[in-house]
This record gives sequence, structure tokens and C-alpha cells, in this order.
Amino acid sequence: MSSSNPGRPLRVVLKPGRDGPARKRRHPWIYSQAVGEAPDDAAPRELLPIHAAEGALLGWGFYSARSLIAVRMVSFGHEKPAEDWIARRIRAAWSLRESLGIDSDAIRLVNAEGDSIPGLVVDLYGGTAVISAHVKGVEAEIDRVAACLREKAPALCVYFKRDEHYARVEGLSLASGYIAGEGDGACVVREGAAFFRVDFARGQKTGFYLDQRENRRIIARCCRKKRLLNLFSYTGAVAIQSVAAGAAHAVSVESSQRALEASKENVTLNPGLPGGAFEWIQEDAFAFLGSVGSFDVVVADPPPFARRRAEVEGALRGYLSLFQMCIRALVPGGLAFFFSCSGAVDRPTFRQVVVDAALRSGRNVRLLGELHADADHPVSAAHPEGEYLKGWMVHAE
Repeated sequence: MSSSNPGRPLRVVLKPGRDGPARKRRHPWIYSQAVGEAPDDAAPRELLPIHAAEGALLGWGFYSARSLIAVRMVSFGHEKPAEDWIARRIRAAWSLRESLGIDSDAIRLVNAEGDSIPGLVVDLYGGTAVISAHVKGVEAEIDRVAACLREKAPALCVYFKRDEHYARVEGLSLASGYIAGEGDGACVVREGAAFFRVDFARGQKTGFYLDQRENRRIIARCCRKKRLLNLFSYTGAVAIQSVAAGAAHAVSVESSQRALEASKENVTLNPGLPGGAFEWIQEDAFAFLGSVGSFDVVVADPPPFARRRAEVEGALRGYLSLFQMCIRALVPGGLAFFFSCSGAVDRPTFRQVVVDAALRSGRNVRLLGELHADADHPVSAAHPEGEYLKGWMVHAE
């Protein structure tokens, strides 16, 4: 129930019995069904006190009247976060990344709840930081975020990337564009010994899938002298890293012509690679698999099949069909790498769909290991939902 009484303090009060996750587990999300009293949608974009039904102050968070996730907690306890809380946490996140020793100049610098800054993502691409806001309260702090980043790196360009999904859900208003510095919305980054052009202004998300960095290394290591099928290939990072590691041939399938053109441009940024080792196909992955030959390694990293819990059942059917077809496309002794980036599909459920696909493929399949996002995508122990990327490496006899 919303409240717009000007005489009442701005606060959020939970329904009786709905404070358990926040009070006992310090879970950073409070869903709209748990909210009993809250400001209307015109409330200022500021941290609000979050109370249990009996009046106890649980902590402080950003409130969104439009979203299923009504509150994103910033702190727990009575004390309101200091004015510079977001700057302190950005500095801590920066320090963590410096300690990880990642062999790349493209790094996830802030990973929302994983860095205790809910609703904020910052990706560092060489000399440019790309910021994405997922809630109004963070959108209101963007100038402060940019200033903190430039304290650490004064020459840094800062670009704000509007996420249209969250803009619709949360009622965000900022448009994409440079906050500090200038450029054409793209840059070249290094990952290991390979180079890639990142189009953060026009590309998906912030322009590049940094979460798959370590998985690309694992896949490439398995591709020496092998024939690779890379489905949903986007801008070709898996294929390029695999050929650089000695893959004999890499077939990349992608439905977007723009992504395929970007892939070909990325090959030119790595002139030591044999151009004849690459094959680029614009086609739907399911349609391609219907008439595919045999490959030593198959990678399937599809876009989100489910963004909401109501879509999970359909997503599982999609994964089941896709992974069965991929297993059947493997030569005896071949390897497959399966991924899901759907936050609504949890890890146990994803493992089960991989197992079901293996059983239904009619082949003897072994699960070799789970795959995760790289270390610059930390997940809070109190927020398992933050582990959106899930993967499995499998072997088919």
C-alpha cells in the first residue's frame, strides 16, 4: 500500500512476517508482495529506512514502486550510510580488482550487489568506464560515481549506457552518452594476447561479455587442432581465442549481421591469426543444428531464455532441445560447453536440464565440471541470485 501523506515520514514498512530474509539472512532484495506501506512513485530518489511491521528498523535501501523487486538494501542496521557510501564502496571494488591479477584491460569494476552497490554496474574498457544503472537511486548518483572513478584515474572517459529493460521497469530517465571525456562510443581492448573492438554505445549490455573471460580461456585450451562450433557467437571472442590457441577451424553461428561484421573486424585486429580458420554463418542456431555435421567442440551460450520466473518452464524446454542437438553434433570423444545467463534459472535446475539433455541424446555423456563467471563478477553470499551465469563442460563418447 502506497502512502503520499505529506505529514508522514518517507519510509517502507513490511507486512507482518515478511521481514525474515532481510533480518535473518541480510538478503538485499525485498519483493513488492512483502511491502505493506511505502511512498508513492513520486518519492525522492534517496535512501529510505526499511521497517519491519512492528516498527523495528531493518536498514536502508532504494525503493521502487514499479518493480517486482521493491527494495534494494544498501545497508542493515540503524545507522544510515554515510554521504559518501557509494564512493567508499567503489574504491573497495577497485582495490579488489587490482588484487585479482586479471590479464586484460577490460574488467567488471562494479558488480551491483556483489560489490554492495545494488543497481550499479561499471565495466572498465581500457581508458573508458561504462556505467549502467538499474534503479532510480543509483541513477541519481551517476555524477558522483563518475567523479569517484576519475579520482582513481583522472584521464578516464566515463560513458553512461542506458539499459532499456531497467529504464522501462524502473522509470529511469537518463539517456546514453559521455559523462566525462569524449569518443565515438567504442574502443579496442586486450584479453590475454588477443584484441577486440568493443562497441559499448551500440552493443549488447555494455558491449562485451566480460563474465565469460575465464571460460573462453578454458574452451580455447580444449580446441587445439580441433574443429569448433560456436553458437550464438556475438562478436567472435570464443572463436578468436580458440584459433589463437591452435584450433584448426572455428564455425561461428550468429543471427545478427552487425555482430558478424564486428567479428570479422576483430579478426583483423589480430593479424597473426590464419584467416582461413574462421567461418562465419548468419543463421538461427536451432535451424543450423538441424543440418549440421560433426564437431570436436561445441559451445552454446544463448541469450536469456527466461527473464522472469513465469518464463522458466519454456526456457527449460529450449535448453533441453538445444543441448540435445549439440551433443548429437559432437564426434565421439567430443566436448560441449553449455551456458545459461538467465537469472530466473538457478544452478541446480540448470544442471538437471543438462543431465536430461544428455540422457535424451542417446549417447554416453559425462559431466566434467561446472563453469562460472570470472572472478571480477563477485557474488554476495547473502544473494545467490547474483550468480546469473551458469555453465557445464561435458564429454560425449
